[in-house]
Amino acid sequence: MNRIEYIVRAKTQYDIQSPFMYELYSNVIAPHLDKATLERLHIDRNDTFGQLCYKLTDYYHAVAADPCPALPGADKTLKAPDGSFIGLVRSPHRNKDSEEAWERLFKELDVTLSVDLYDTGLLFTSKRLSRQHILFRVL
Repeated sequence: MNRIEYIVRAKTQYDIQSPFMYELYSNVIAPHLDKATLERLHIDRNDTFGQLCYKLTDYYHAVAADPCPALPGADKTLKAPDGSFIGLVRSPHRNKDSEEAWERLFKELDVTLSVDLYDTGLLFTSKRLSRQHILFRVL
């Protein structure tokens, strides 16, 4: 899917109805890291993947779980204290092969929620979430 098709189909923060998705957006996706934090962590301000890794780890008190059998195609996997996993996929729309791999990840594995941010994909295996795939665009 190209970026224009993604923009047309994606939901924004004004479309959020799920309490979990609202919490995820408000506490992880939307907040920007300040310049001092970015410098301390050696993360480029344009590196959304690196920033999301840090913010997910910080907010959910998750620890790195690489490699993870639950999410074999994820570029980075985190394990939350409740035993569920959070997977991050870098550039799921880079090319046709990466798009197909991204779709297989959220269709074939024990993923209950996938969030497509275009530049980064998030996968959650928590059983307390309903199974859905969300295209989400940050304004």
